[in-house]
Amino acid sequence: MEKVLVSGQRFLALDALRGLAALWVVYFHVYGGLGYLAVDFFLVLSGFILAHRYLYSDKPTSAAVFISHRLARLYPLHIYTLLVFVLVHWLMYWTMPSFPDGALFTFVQHLTLTHNIGLSPHGLTWNYPSWSVSVEFWVNILFIFLISRKTSSGWLFLLSTFGLVSLLRLHGNLNAQAETYLSIINAGMLRGMASFLLGILAYRVYLFYRDDWRVARYAAWLEGACVLAVVGILWSRTGDSVGMDVFVPYLALVMVAIFAFEQGWLSRGLRKLAYLGEISYSVYLNHLVVLMIFRHFALQYGWDKPTILGLTLVTVLVYSHFTYRYLEIPLGKRLRRSLEGLISKPLPQAA
Repeated sequence: MEKVLVSGQRFLALDALRGLAALWVVYFHVYGGLGYLAVDFFLVLSGFILAHRYLYSDKPTSAAVFISHRLARLYPLHIYTLLVFVLVHWLMYWTMPSFPDGALFTFVQHLTLTHNIGLSPHGLTWNYPSWSVSVEFWVNILFIFLISRKTSSGWLFLLSTFGLVSLLRLHGNLNAQAETYLSIINAGMLRGMASFLLGILAYRVYLFYRDDWRVARYAAWLEGACVLAVVGILWSRTGDSVGMDVFVPYLALVMVAIFAFEQGWLSRGLRKLAYLGEISYSVYLNHLVVLMIFRHFALQYGWDKPTILGLTLVTVLVYSHFTYRYLEIPLGKRLRRSLEGLISKPLPQAA
């Protein structure tokens, strides 16, 4: 019999890992390195969570309701941070930024979440971390229409591997976002689809082994092995030099599935940091503006990178707490109710 889980279940350890990954992105934008791989972790985790909530949910969801949920989740904070970016940039430089693909054209794309699907191949624009929001939204649309419980895991694995290998051949590593190859293949979408599919596989692994007694027995060792693998990647920096980062989404698959069980001491300890995961979307979209401000002052006062990073982390965590509580959640709920109301509203009868 097919296993189905209640969609309201929380994965607190995964929430914590998402929060830590968001902080890694902040570190990356100060120091460089391999922090861009946090986005691939986000996408694998997104595939896992959406498979849990919709693909294997005990409450079937229509495509229209699913899309309304994704819009309500992603759109309000995206628009808020876009407008804050515009305001801060204007106050700092008294001008708007210019982009090779056009400021107005790319701004409209941000309004429609189409800013990273291949229409602007010459680089990231405006609040540029939001490129992955555009990718995630449209990958989610493909997911709800094309993936079902009957979709073969083998096909998902092959499609994901094809995408990652193609990106490796075309770009050399996974640090690609807006580039367009062969006039039709957008690097961000290719990267997003590949990692998202691995997330669905991670959830199937979780389903298959969740009642297995060996999980509890070996969980601590498996979690430790995952952490050592991550440390090894960070220490070696191989992904930055020879494209070995192509294996990171597969590691994310294993890591997400293992930490979802919450059977080892590491995952149980991480549960205490779950709130960091709750505000992680705010951290991710807020941090660029905060970093812009501190970099501006750093030029005047001679601050070094550790000072910039410390000020940015503290400020963005506090700021994100408030945007999460007073913007992201209430506006998301309001938009969700409005969209669900439109969907459920009966069509007028013909005369």
